Amino acid sequence: GFVNGLTLVMLKAQLTHFQSAGKYLSVLSAEGRATYGCALLTMALVKFGIPKLQEKIEAAKAIPPTLGGVILSAMAAKYFAWPVKTLADVAGSETFRGGLAILPRLGLPSSFWAPLMSAPLKTVKIILPYAITMAAVGSIESLLTLQLLDGIVDDGKRGSTRKEVVGQGIGNLAAGLTGGIGGCAL
Repeated sequence: GFVNGLTLVMLKAQLTHFQSAGKYLSVLSAEGRATYGCALLTMALVKFGIPKLQEKIEAAKAIPPTLGGVILSAMAAKYFAWPVKTLADVAGSETFRGGLAILPRLGLPSSFWAPLMSAPLKTVKIILPYAITMAAVGSIESLLTLQLLDGIVDDGKRGSTRKEVVGQGIGNLAAGLTGGIGGCAL
């Protein structure tokens, strides 16, 4: 039930990218063909293309099929000038004005240190239980997702729980250091 609910929420969020002015894109329009085609290309690469490449080239195993599929589909869309929505279309071109200068600085916000300087032990006592709870819930959710995917994907391999948790921890730490919000597998 839990994963099915998350699937529906994620599906609903993704379907908005297949709409224009509140209506689903027509397969007969150029934007519709490009959008649906790019989605189908990505799925085909994830399911068939990247795994076949990984069988032949050992170094390709370092790239997850989902990441490889998205990168190759994005490159195809750019190269063939497909009329698909981009991040600039969704977030607005102003968001990306300034190039790399708009990227967040690496470091803790200045407001982070104020409570620690005034009452370090009291602050840690307040924050620590919530931090541990959030980390545990995120890890458990990610490990349940990993277990579910191991059951769905019948390739004879099992995902590494250690890699999952360490990767999630590194990702959440990086998110915090760049002003983002941590998350979990879904």
